[in-house]
Amino acid sequence: MDIQTAKKNRPPTVVVLPDDLIAEVLSYLPVKILLQFRCVNKYWKALIFDTVFIKLHLNRSASRDPKFTLVTYHADDMVDYVLDLGYSVVPYSIRRLIENPSFTHSVIDDDCYFLMENYHTIVGSCNGLICLSTFFGEDGYQFRLWNPATRTTKDFGYFLDCGSSSLAVASRYDPEHHCRSNVKILSLHDNVWRDIESFPVAPLHLDDTELHDRRVNCGVYLSSTLNWLAIHNHLHYNSKNITVEQFVIISLDLGTETYNKYQLPRDFDEVPPEAPTVGVLGGSLCFSYSYKEPDFVIWRMMKFGVEDSWTQFFKISYQDLQIDHDYYMATQLVPLLPYEDGHTLIIKRQYEHAAILYNWRDNKVERTKIIRDSTYDYVCWYSTMDYTESGQQNVEAEF
Repeated sequence: MDIQTAKKNRPPTVVVLPDDLIAEVLSYLPVKILLQFRCVNKYWKALIFDTVFIKLHLNRSASRDPKFTLVTYHADDMVDYVLDLGYSVVPYSIRRLIENPSFTHSVIDDDCYFLMENYHTIVGSCNGLICLSTFFGEDGYQFRLWNPATRTTKDFGYFLDCGSSSLAVASRYDPEHHCRSNVKILSLHDNVWRDIESFPVAPLHLDDTELHDRRVNCGVYLSSTLNWLAIHNHLHYNSKNITVEQFVIISLDLGTETYNKYQLPRDFDEVPPEAPTVGVLGGSLCFSYSYKEPDFVIWRMMKFGVEDSWTQFFKISYQDLQIDHDYYMATQLVPLLPYEDGHTLIIKRQYEHAAILYNWRDNKVERTKIIRDSTYDYVCWYSTMDYTESGQQNVEAEF
């Protein structure tokens, strides 16, 4: 039933609020309450599931209470050995983390979570949906969409020999044609993979098959595009064998299924010891890397697609971050800006079980300390992604 039909069936009320005002008020509510309001009348139900309203509510959710995926590894001490129990995924409030970086965490205390076996991995997060991939051996990979706010899931899209994946895009490295790839895109309407044009330059680590490496080369989603860091003629990073001129960002437009190539900031004039990272920071594409001094540098493309809009966000020393610089333990930026003032940034280090909270206004550094039920449990900060609550219902199977 559409909104116009629902209006005709709306029962008379003593006070009738304008439709625009009703939509405005409801757009500020949490998804959990919105879903309860579906039962008010047919008009409210049609409004809450209307695509225009869903987009409005999604934008309000992102600014009101931004969240991230808190991923925890679970294990149990069985005296003689450790039993691997898998991973849990919980959408967690950034505000809660900043206000209390040291806390005891249990998934049973949260409104919603998803328990993954150890052969699952998080592919990405977009518009309130989290994409998971599952490895099935010779059958390849199956993808699952999960909406934590509505507690619904949908399985789709087997893809054979998938070396990496991002949302509705998957790619496979072709060893017979060096630095080339087979790229497919999945339509959720018919659940069919279609071949599209190959990458003009193969993203870094495209042929990696280890679990942690698949997370490295998942494309970064921004403005209906997926973006990867690539180096001409190289699939793997070796600072001694490459030059600055070989770096490029590959951007796939999901609407036109075409690619763009973007150059990095002009002041990026030295190859870092460890591979740089591409992410999203404050709604902008960001590029971060570490220099030998050692300094951690972050750039933002203030106008997406415009290379001249690269602006240095900040440059900070490892000493100010209170960490010892280790070239073999790359520092990576988590693209989340908590609080309205935007003065605090979450920074993660690969393979570490704590994240760094840095307030550059006060030059204050804190580390997270999340206590789990078992000494064998720990938070996987390398899987951290931003998440926005959404009530969209294109995920069908409830659990």
